[in-house]
Amino acid sequence: MAKSSGIDLSKLSIEELENLVRDTQAEIVARKEAERQRVLQQMRELAGSIGMSLEDLLKQEKRGGRGAQVATVEAKYRHPEDPGLTWSGRGKRPQWVNDALAAGKTLDDLAVE
Repeated sequence: MAKSSGIDLSKLSIEELENLVRDTQAEIVARKEAERQRVLQQMRELAGSIGMSLEDLLKQEKRGGRGAQVATVEAKYRHPEDPGLTWSGRGKRPQWVNDALAAGKTLDDLAVE
């Protein structure tokens, strides 16, 4: 005899149990969203207390903190058929570079002129 919060689950039909599960899941989602909104409002108020918006505060955090500048590196390599695909030569090679090299091209063939 399964009981949960005073409800005798063994007396419910499968349809009633499925409805209970669906309604419970919907309530959980709604409560999590309400809590998320409450926390976001608190964060906005805290950011406002130092004269900033939450968005500005988070942008600074992503850039590495206060006043940090992120240098943009120019592309050294460009996809031969899709000029929107570029690579600076830093970090892991993109798949399109690996594919071109496997097809017999060289990095010089892909170099930006």
